[in-house]
Amino acid sequence: MQSTRRKLVVEGGSSIVDFDNKAFKPIPQAGIDLAVEAMQAGVMYRYQPKSKEASITANLEHAFANYIGVKHAVGTNSCGSAMFIALNIADVQPGDKILTNAFTFHAVPSVIQHARAVPVLVESNREWGMDAEDLDRKAAASGAKVLLMSYMRGHVPDMDAVMEVVRKHNLIFIEDCAHAYETRWNGQFLGTFGEIGCFSTQSSKGMSAGEGGLFITNNDEYAAKAVLYAGSYERLWLKHFDLDHQMMDMLQNQVPGYSMRMQEVTAAMLTPQIARLPVIKDIHVRNWNLLHSLINDHPNIEIPMPLPQVDSFCDTMQFHLVGLSRDDADRFIDAMKQEGVPMQIFGAKRNARDFRQWEYIEAHKDELKDTIANIEFACDLSLQPHLTEDNIRVIAQVIQDVLAYINGE
Repeated sequence: MQSTRRKLVVEGGSSIVDFDNKAFKPIPQAGIDLAVEAMQAGVMYRYQPKSKEASITANLEHAFANYIGVKHAVGTNSCGSAMFIALNIADVQPGDKILTNAFTFHAVPSVIQHARAVPVLVESNREWGMDAEDLDRKAAASGAKVLLMSYMRGHVPDMDAVMEVVRKHNLIFIEDCAHAYETRWNGQFLGTFGEIGCFSTQSSKGMSAGEGGLFITNNDEYAAKAVLYAGSYERLWLKHFDLDHQMMDMLQNQVPGYSMRMQEVTAAMLTPQIARLPVIKDIHVRNWNLLHSLINDHPNIEIPMPLPQVDSFCDTMQFHLVGLSRDDADRFIDAMKQEGVPMQIFGAKRNARDFRQWEYIEAHKDELKDTIANIEFACDLSLQPHLTEDNIRVIAQVIQDVLAYINGE
């Protein structure tokens, strides 16, 4: 029986997509104005202002810390820099083993390699969060003392089980929250479970400035060291809020500076974005739920649901293609791109989120069978907040039409 679906671009038809689902969020006008003001004044280096009260970066740090509910935030030039600083604070030495996700973006193992340490890759579950049982096994077998855990694409493992492993093995827990803005476990913000949380402000993230990062902690010593590692020198740390001055004086020349500071124009672009986080989250959640309702029952689609304790940001959707061959899955991705809804499969075509592509690290990659199964047919779809309900319905129709095409219907 022939389907009544429309004719696709790949068959000589025309696309119904007149929007870019991956278009990044614009900077709010208030952020643009503040950035232009800093540039016109020639005050772009974070330590140029005469006081912390006059520093855009210091005020952003203070506001973000208050928003998350922690004592300290430190601006950096990337999330990778924030994580590298965190590993230094944890006293990671060359050759040390660091527990981390087998499923994450390659920036995370790259940071570990930057510290000349050795990643120990932990399996993922079907919903792409870290597997706490494998974490327990790997912690015991490796003797690692640091866990650098990524909430890749906002997917959250069983945090109660993870924290039990952290306590059992006395791990220093560093959270990579690049994809976990406005995400909570039982009402608690991610980034506040470990000793240190690291956020990204790269263009695709919840707060967007092209590049940038934010390091958060409740530990006074860690905050002091982060400021110094990021590149404060002499007594420029006086232009930060809430630091222990006696501690800063003591640590001043003990900690190297890696020139990983955030600058004033970046902070200006980010300043008004804290307040819009819950606003865009509401849009993401509505759109995600609508798309889920429209495609979840398709026989070729499996959308694993987060645990009930998770309150997600929902700025992307991932689903497994089931019942398709490798060739058919690749054809699906190619056809979706031609139709105007680009997406990717994590485990295909040299994707930087496929641990098998990280040739710069040594790991027992052939042993990670669960993660391989969980990324091999996992589609990754961006759902930026400019998308309307009508746009979401179009995306759902395109997915269904392309699957019908792949199935020869």
